[in-house]
Amino acid sequence: MFPVFLGEPVSPQTLAATLAELDVNLQLLEDEFLQNKAFLAGPHISLADLVAITELMHPVGAGCQVFEGRPKLAAWRNRVEAAVGEDLFREAHEIILKAKDCPPADPTTKQKLMPRILAII
Repeated sequence: MFPVFLGEPVSPQTLAATLAELDVNLQLLEDEFLQNKAFLAGPHISLADLVAITELMHPVGAGCQVFEGRPKLAAWRNRVEAAVGEDLFREAHEIILKAKDCPPADPTTKQKLMPRILAII
């Protein structure tokens, strides 16, 4: 989301590496945590599911289709949404899903935040 906020393009190499890492982590989530369970910690929704879905909605908000081609993960997402309720789920992720449509930060704000952002990344 930093490139969107800063209005800076991402290098193709950085994007490719980031998407490759995301793919590895999605596979790990499916294989090691979700396995063949309805939810991450068993048959009922838990805090683990809520944290995980929140993390996965960040790349979705950036335009990455993390559930595409992953039917097991997509079904889990649908179960989480159903357990939470469609309206609450949408409300909880509304800001992050609209982030890519926001204009970049103004130059003054960008300049003030750049040292902190660079420290994070």
